[in-house]
This record gives sequence, structure tokens and C-alpha cells, in this order.
Amino acid sequence: MADRILRIVVTLVALLASSPTYASSCEDDDLQSKSNDGSYLFMLSGAVYEVLAGDVIDSSLWLPPSEVVICSRVVSYRGDKYTIYDIVNKDENEKVSAIKRR
Repeated sequence: MADRILRIVVTLVALLASSPTYASSCEDDDLQSKSNDGSYLFMLSGAVYEVLAGDVIDSSLWLPPSEVVICSRVVSYRGDKYTIYDIVNKDENEKVSAIKRR
């Protein structure tokens, strides 16, 4: 199961640059905490995001509390649509992409 999820995440990362995307919407939030390795971001709003593998190196260095802007976009892959979230840390001026888990 974990291998399947990893393959999906890697495929989505590869598609982000080449797939058509649909209109995005953005909202402000605050980074409340994160996992030690930066793979999970916990927001003040209660939302939880799993950072895509290629971006974990950036999010692992983020220091809560931090102001963030979260923009969603829909990526189409093989007829299915996936929502990807771009999370911009205003304090660090860095962006990571993630999947919303809660």
C-alpha cells in the first residue's frame, strides 16, 4: 500500500509541470507545528498536509509559528482529478506542494 501511494505521489510531482491545471483559490493560515522530518504540516485551522517527497527538504527547515498562504489547484491525470496544495511560507519565502490529509 505504501509503495502504491509513493508511486502516485512521484507521478503527481512529475505531472505538476506538464499537466493542465484548473483555477486555484488561496487562503491564509498559520503553521502551528510540523513533523520532525517536515513531511506533515499542521495548521492552526486544523488542516493537515502531507508534503510531496521532493519538497520535504524545504519544509523540514520551517519554524512554527509561521504565516502561510495555501493555494489549491486541480491536476488531471489519466482521467482522474487530484487536488494539489501549494503552501507558501511567508516568513521563509519558500513554497512546497502537498496533499491535504485532513
